[in-house]
Amino acid sequence: MILFILLGVVVAFGLALLIVKFLPIKLTPIISIVLLGAAGYLSYLIYSGIMEPIKFHEEKKVRYAEVIKQLKLIADAEDAHNEILGKFTSSGEGLIKFIDSAKFPVTDTHTEIVKENRGTSWSPLWVEVEKKVTDTIGYEAVKDKIFEGRDYKNMLKIPGTDQEFKIETSAILRANKILASVFEVKIDKADVLTGMSKSLIKQEKEALGGDDIPGGFISIGSLNEVSVNGNWPPLYDALVRNE
Repeated sequence: MILFILLGVVVAFGLALLIVKFLPIKLTPIISIVLLGAAGYLSYLIYSGIMEPIKFHEEKKVRYAEVIKQLKLIADAEDAHNEILGKFTSSGEGLIKFIDSAKFPVTDTHTEIVKENRGTSWSPLWVEVEKKVTDTIGYEAVKDKIFEGRDYKNMLKIPGTDQEFKIETSAILRANKILASVFEVKIDKADVLTGMSKSLIKQEKEALGGDDIPGGFISIGSLNEVSVNGNWPPLYDALVRNE
C-alpha cells in the first residue's frame, strides 16, 4: 500500500511539472489548490499506512491479554480438577460447578517412631525406626484457595465475542506405560481480531514466535503431552498480572 502511495506522489510531482510548463498562467492558482489538496490526501494515506500496523499491534496485545486471562482461569480449574479427581474434564459447566463445591485436603506430615520386627516370627528382633506419616487434618475450598476475587463464573466466555471456549480432553500413554489425562483449549486468532485489517491478521497468523504468539491459535494445554502451559510469550503473563 505504501509503495502505491509513493508512486502516486511521484506521479503528482510529474503532473505538477507538466502543468507549470504547458498550462496558461491564469489557471495556475486553481491547479495549485487542486494539487495541494491531492498532496494533503496522499500525506494522510501515508500516515495511515504507517500507523495502521502500530495501532494493530497495540490493540492486538489488549485483546490477546483478555483472552489469556480467561485461559489461565480454565487451566487453573482443570489443574485443580485433575489434582482432586485424577483427570481433566471437557465439561465447562461441570468445571464451574466443581469450583463451587470441591475442596482440597489439608494435610499434616510428621515423623513417628515405630517398632519393626527385623527378625523372624519365632525369633523377633524389634528395632525402632522413623516413618513419615501424613494425616488429613481438614479441607479448604478450591474457590477460596485459587479463585478468590477471580470471575471464574464467566471464564468460558471469549472476550469480545458471543462464543464460548471449547475444552478438548484425551488420554495419552506416557513413557512409563501409564495413561495420563490431557486437555487443550484454543481459539483462532482471527476470531479474537475480528474487525481489524485482514492482511495484518493473515500476517499475525503466520507469526513464528519471539514476542509474538506463534501460529494461528492462542492455546493452553496440549493433547500430545501433559501440560497446563500456554503458547504465548512471557510478556502476556506480565500484562495479565498488571490488569
